[in-house]
Amino acid sequence: MIDLLRIAIPFDEVFVVGDTASDRISGLIDLKECNLRGAKLESGNVTFNDGQYDFESLRHPYESLPSSWSTLSFKIHAGGSTYWPFIEIKASPAKLLQGHNVYGSDDVRLCVESLVTTFNMGMPRLAEMLDFRSAEIKQIDCTFTAHLDSEADARNIITVLRNLSSGQTRSSKSAHETTAYWGVKSSNDGQKSSRRKQLKAYLKHFELQHQIKETEHKLKITKKDVYKRQLEAMTAPEVLAFAQNSLRFEASILPKTFKRLGFPTHVGDFVRHCENLSRRCCPIQYLWDYAWKDIFKTFEGKQVNIYNDDDVRAALRAEYFTVTKTGKTTYSKADRLFRFVRSLKHEGWDEVKATMPERTFYRTISEVSSVIPKSYLQNLQASASSNVVPLVRFVNVDFSKQHPANWHEPKPLHQQLRQTMRLAS
Repeated sequence: MIDLLRIAIPFDEVFVVGDTASDRISGLIDLKECNLRGAKLESGNVTFNDGQYDFESLRHPYESLPSSWSTLSFKIHAGGSTYWPFIEIKASPAKLLQGHNVYGSDDVRLCVESLVTTFNMGMPRLAEMLDFRSAEIKQIDCTFTAHLDSEADARNIITVLRNLSSGQTRSSKSAHETTAYWGVKSSNDGQKSSRRKQLKAYLKHFELQHQIKETEHKLKITKKDVYKRQLEAMTAPEVLAFAQNSLRFEASILPKTFKRLGFPTHVGDFVRHCENLSRRCCPIQYLWDYAWKDIFKTFEGKQVNIYNDDDVRAALRAEYFTVTKTGKTTYSKADRLFRFVRSLKHEGWDEVKATMPERTFYRTISEVSSVIPKSYLQNLQASASSNVVPLVRFVNVDFSKQHPANWHEPKPLHQQLRQTMRLAS
């Protein structure tokens, strides 16, 4: 499903002050004009002169627009000497179309149109200032779900996942009890957010319960119908059942990855490219597979009980052996790798890595992980006695079961709104 879209829509040249002949390299928008058209502004400095207030350093904070089911956030970026002014719109298409994001659509056109429809109907006069034909995709979150047998299994797998890194996909130190992150900025180790992709694995049931509590509070304070409808959607029996023991794998895909995979970022071209690709495969699943492939690769290998020395030794000897000219079989390399695994088990990944050259360490890891899943090795900690690592073999993202059996594709938002208005009249 498409869990989030972030789209940048530039202002039309007619409304921009600056060198409009410079391929939109720089320019400024009049925020006061935007304010007259409905946008809320805040000031960095207020002075009182000659009986009047002067507002300086005007800026536009993120603002929320209600729709029939949910809300959309937007922000005006006023421009400058290094960029053209634009408005960023951001929302979960699933929430806009059906009131929750426990499951949802992977129809790119349907999802893009839900954001554009919400903005145009919520801010029609401000929308007149924009060049929608030049809009760009800045982020798309692709999410698929695996279902586990129990909450205990789901929690244990999150614990395992937090320790996994592979290739350029590095785990983040910032983590929640029910969430693991990769490529996300961490204040603990100074790690910067990835500019290609960001990954998150989390237990949807707990996030949904938090969303329900937040929505109940908003409904109590505001009495707005949008929160009432949202609450009804999130607490529907089929939605609660689907969220139970569900492990979500979310990939935030950013423009650098689009370009690497041949996806245009221009919204119109992006939609058409996805529709053409859908004749062969699901484009959202394709992007998701690419984003997660490094992490899921760590699951590959024999399902060995890493805490049983005899099993580990036997698996390594089955792969690494030499037959001499006299017909004798020797296992010197397998036994060296076995000793390495035992060191990981008794001292932990970080300690063993610190005691040997980095290239040697990763070469040895590569040799071992061709037999034993790398995810097992990365979760070996000193004095560990847990057998939760083999649980990763139960992680199965079944793409044919991403919705309840009775789910239907939502109608386009403009059709939903027209129907609501007819019923209201």
